[in-house]
Amino acid sequence: MSLVLAVVTPLLCAFLIPVFHLVWKTLPVCLVGVMGLASLAASLAAACTGWVSPAASLLGGWPPDLGIVLVADRLAAPFMLLTSMGVATSLVCSLEKYGGGPWRYYAIFFLLAASMNGILLTADLFNLFVFYEIFSVAAYLLVASSMSWQAMEAGLKYLVLGTMGALFFLLGTAFIFMATGILNMALLPEALSVVPRETLTVISTCLVLGLALKTGAFPVHFWLPDAHSSAQTPVSALLSGALVKVSVYALTRISCLFFLSNGGGVFRVITIMGVLSILGGHLMAFRQDDIKRLLAFSTVAQIGYILVGVGCASAAGIAAAVFHAINHMLMKMGLFITSGDICERVGTRSIRAIKDTAGVLPANVAIFTVFALAIVGVPPLNGFMSKWFIMLFSVTDTGLCPALAIAAGTIISAAYYYGVVSALVGSVVRRNTGSPGNNDLDSPTVSASSVITGTFAVLCLLAGLAALWPPMQSSFLSIGETAVDIEGYARLVLGK
Repeated sequence: MSLVLAVVTPLLCAFLIPVFHLVWKTLPVCLVGVMGLASLAASLAAACTGWVSPAASLLGGWPPDLGIVLVADRLAAPFMLLTSMGVATSLVCSLEKYGGGPWRYYAIFFLLAASMNGILLTADLFNLFVFYEIFSVAAYLLVASSMSWQAMEAGLKYLVLGTMGALFFLLGTAFIFMATGILNMALLPEALSVVPRETLTVISTCLVLGLALKTGAFPVHFWLPDAHSSAQTPVSALLSGALVKVSVYALTRISCLFFLSNGGGVFRVITIMGVLSILGGHLMAFRQDDIKRLLAFSTVAQIGYILVGVGCASAAGIAAAVFHAINHMLMKMGLFITSGDICERVGTRSIRAIKDTAGVLPANVAIFTVFALAIVGVPPLNGFMSKWFIMLFSVTDTGLCPALAIAAGTIISAAYYYGVVSALVGSVVRRNTGSPGNNDLDSPTVSASSVITGTFAVLCLLAGLAALWPPMQSSFLSIGETAVDIEGYARLVLGK
């Protein structure tokens, strides 16, 4: 039941918000907060179920080979935790920024949360596509919700490229059904083992390309920098911290189930995409003067690290990739929220124009610096630990080239984050007092978002130290073992 509630609760909230708005003509902040808490509780309950006692829920009483099945195991659980934290953080920042006014925004927001949980829990390939369509439409609308021309353009670009990704994924699903007559993800590994190699190549190409477009991996990343930089700060943080990880999960799950034993070449392609994303994302970020676009291109590179771990096609490599996905959520959501607050107070997003902000916003700059050090990979912070593990396992499983790309990407990222931090703490203050986004720089206040980012900064340190603890390493290794345990997934879904 907890698995069903993880999808139904935010979906019900999305449909109730317009009703409450019609009745009360306004949307109380406390009501949205209660809905957010209910959705968070349902999602965390599903995550706990997947981690402690993996379970499957059969909907409608149909057998698993015919009906809809929701499954939570040790691979889905950390992603459920990650997205729950991301959604909750973004909702708090949205309530702080907008209050209860934009009821359409919150309806779409909860619709997005429901679709993310559906993607993470479903064990049916076509239902995965359906949840992806809901997910995509909600994401397009949130990106364009500010109604600025930059956001509208970014939303349109996201719509076009996202639709292309959905088309490829639907084609892959159709080819699978034509070849096997099966859509249940637990039954497909065995069915695909007898499919001709040419057909399997077409299927894998469609699925991997479709999910790569959704993930924002290089060289099909074109929508991501505009969408992440043009959206409002709470949406940017959600997109980078949580949304792309949902597609990472889908790519990991499908690749391990369908192609781990049937088509090892898929993982070589994923590794190549990861290397290209690391180098391409960091090089493009290095050239940016807009701090939000810099962070957006940095997300492309961080996706690359995760893909290199997935491309190892081993339990250890996937475990390191999941660890970096969680770390990236903490670091990048913190960076977007902190930089968004700084830019709104100063009145500009230009790195060259943000000078000596540390003198008037010392807490914001200090927290931003911690996140920057973490994402660059300075020990003992969490970004260093996860990148170090990915490097070690990539050398063992895929060769030296990915490890060299990770090292080169670390050096490039250190250079451009040093430029941002030095701009924040150096030179003379330039206040754009005529800008409508400029607030009272001399009166910094403690806000809910600053408390969250401060907590995330502490978690970056604690996660880095915890990675040295053997029980923590064993726990993450169990995530990777679950990902590559195809027979175990089949037993869980089919109840055998």
